[in-house]
Amino acid sequence: MMKYIAKKILISILVILGVSVLTFSMGRLAPGDPVDTVLAGTRNPSHEEIASARKYLGLDEPVVSQYFRWLRRAARGDLGLSYQTGKPVSKELAVRLPQTMLLTFGSVTVMLIIAFPFGIASALGHNRVGDYALRLVNVLAISIPSFCIGILMILFFGVRHKWLPVMGSGSFQHLLMPSLSIGIGAGAALARLIRSQLLTHLESEHVTAARVFGVKRSVILKNHVLKNAIPPVITNIGLTIGTMLGGSAIIETLFSWPGAGSYAVKAIYARDYPVIQAYALVMAVIYIVINVLIELSYCLAMPSVYVLGGGDEN
Repeated sequence: MMKYIAKKILISILVILGVSVLTFSMGRLAPGDPVDTVLAGTRNPSHEEIASARKYLGLDEPVVSQYFRWLRRAARGDLGLSYQTGKPVSKELAVRLPQTMLLTFGSVTVMLIIAFPFGIASALGHNRVGDYALRLVNVLAISIPSFCIGILMILFFGVRHKWLPVMGSGSFQHLLMPSLSIGIGAGAALARLIRSQLLTHLESEHVTAARVFGVKRSVILKNHVLKNAIPPVITNIGLTIGTMLGGSAIIETLFSWPGAGSYAVKAIYARDYPVIQAYALVMAVIYIVINVLIELSYCLAMPSVYVLGGGDEN
């Protein structure tokens, strides 16, 4: 068990290092010069001022040296200074990350409220009218991008009826529309997975045998179907949470939500590389940590399956 856990942690560290290399490289390969951002308020800067700015930013050193210097500082929690504001990026993210996590929590709540009732109802009513209706709704919800759902809700709930605020944060009403924009599509996708998993196990041999012996349907669903269907669903939930944390930037920008995503979008437009690199690295770390914790929870709950390579527990 400990060997398996150590292996997963080591792989995660290597993945994080790989992400750091890609993140740093993209910042250096992107068009434009960050010196232009630093000297934005200077009219016709001289060669000396440009050289001084490059030295201040550490851009006069070899790229490899820049990377290792940045990595050493990042390991200590120093993510550099923003080119736009001159403030520490770590402090800016510390203020904005809780807002992104709050939005993610709201989105996950919406996703679960939609996914489990819809998925279970669709599976239990397989090939009936209700099943076809729910599947149609699922396809529509998955097909519409989250920002389109957000725009439609802004027009209907915010502009036309003025029921909900369309910008900012600070209350449950502010959180509602952004959470729905992200959670509806994610909930529809998860509902399809739940339906698929339930149908797979409802048609398995041990469930058929339980029916033959007269076991109640509720007992079969609880003890034989959900037990085997839930692990892939939990894995998907973990992946979705990581995706929401890192992919909420468009919704945050749309609703002027003061989270890390909208902060990163502004940094991209301003070529503020320290912010972009820090955002990508922090989100990658959070994503990896969430998935490692989920996988380790499987190891503790079902070690014979996930460590020793056993089959599904029935």
